[in-house]
Amino acid sequence: MYSLFSSSLSTSSRVNTTKSIYTQFTSSSSSSTFYRYKSNKPPSPSNSSYNINPKLRSRLQKQEEIHIPENNKNVKVNFTSKKQLMRDFIQDSLYNKEYGYFTSKEVITSIDKSRFKELNTLKNRKDYLIYLSELYKDSQHSWFTPVEIFQPYYSNAIGRYIIEKYNNSKMKQEKKPLKIFEVGAGSGTNALCILNFLRDQHPNLYATAQYTIIEISRLLAVKQLERIKVEHPNIKVQVYNTSIFNWTHKREDDECFILMTEVIDNLPHDKIVVNSDGIFESFVMTPRGSTDLHIEDLQRLQDPIIKEYLAMDQQQWGGQTSMGLTQIYETLKNFFAGDRSIFVPTVCMKMFQILSLYFPKHHLVLADFDFIPSLVKGENAPTVQEKMPIHPNQPNSGYESIDHDDITTPAPGSCDIFFPTNWSDLHSMYIRTNQSRDNFDASQVKSYKQKDFLKIYAKPDIGKTQTKSNFNPMLHDYTNMSVLVS
Repeated sequence: MYSLFSSSLSTSSRVNTTKSIYTQFTSSSSSSTFYRYKSNKPPSPSNSSYNINPKLRSRLQKQEEIHIPENNKNVKVNFTSKKQLMRDFIQDSLYNKEYGYFTSKEVITSIDKSRFKELNTLKNRKDYLIYLSELYKDSQHSWFTPVEIFQPYYSNAIGRYIIEKYNNSKMKQEKKPLKIFEVGAGSGTNALCILNFLRDQHPNLYATAQYTIIEISRLLAVKQLERIKVEHPNIKVQVYNTSIFNWTHKREDDECFILMTEVIDNLPHDKIVVNSDGIFESFVMTPRGSTDLHIEDLQRLQDPIIKEYLAMDQQQWGGQTSMGLTQIYETLKNFFAGDRSIFVPTVCMKMFQILSLYFPKHHLVLADFDFIPSLVKGENAPTVQEKMPIHPNQPNSGYESIDHDDITTPAPGSCDIFFPTNWSDLHSMYIRTNQSRDNFDASQVKSYKQKDFLKIYAKPDIGKTQTKSNFNPMLHDYTNMSVLVS
């Protein structure tokens, strides 16, 4: 069975920017194909302890006064402008349906079979780096994840973890079908490889398995469905062309697995600045009609989601973390003379809350970056990276990556903006947002460095990714990635 569902809330764009994604948590889906699930009502977020539907639409100001230095004097300028919190500006830059980085460029692709090489045929690390360079040289914007480079072995490892968890759960005892949800499935390679693994290694589970993809990009959703149905015509595969932030139409009450590989690094963050005067939130002013003038400024902290994150952070870690609301203020007041800029994962927090509410029995497999070097000022700052022709006047000269030191200076949509994750904080935040689930066991939430996860679950395939010099790219590359499972 194959189904491609298109939500009226999100059509061909990565993110529907007509509203802030946070205003859509309780949007009605009555006008979409999701009406079939209307009888299965999820718990009302209004009755939840989570602030799941705050009024967080980007604020539009009819008249704003800003001060632009000119000849060492402050000149007052009045114009009609758009005022956005940093997270909304980043969301627009990445996902605006007209110019967003992920919607206006072919960023997520699979490796062409004619160019794919088995890693155990390479001599050494140098050969591996040359191979990667050849893959990227002709690719203007595309990037390849470990799922793509180490296929199918990376996905096989995820499959083995799923099987291990399934065999030790009530799903097996009750003979429930294996249900897998993948958020942001890219070109569909991970889904294809996992289904291949189940078909070849666990045919009985494969026969009744259900694979669901939640994909915001319609182009990618179509590609995923087309790729999978060729090899798996008899499996129930559904692709929902919507955002996980719109997933309020159906609650999945069965145990299931949720997969996310390199998803949270592209989730927008808020920026706060702390100094002796208190805590401030960052916002960006964009004059109406302007495409290249974006002015970052500060105002006293008032956004409810940022406050919620900081309050949760302090409650979870008893104020001992550097992110605790009171401790931030006191520490900075007493010991720092200058400003401290911090990017906070407010959007990831909201996503975890959605998983808790609408997938109350889920098991998570999440892999992403725990460190990324950045030229941008601030703690947990993102890398802002643009691909440019190596020689602009020479056709087919290839492309190189240029890092910027500011989020607002490059033209929105021209750059990838991706964040590192403080893995200890992520681990604690996941527990905090899911601890109210029935039968939730925090001891089952585990974090691994990616290589350690792969040493366990990719063990049968380790030799297949090892070069002749014993350098193993699957273990020795991407050392700045970690895995969270539950």
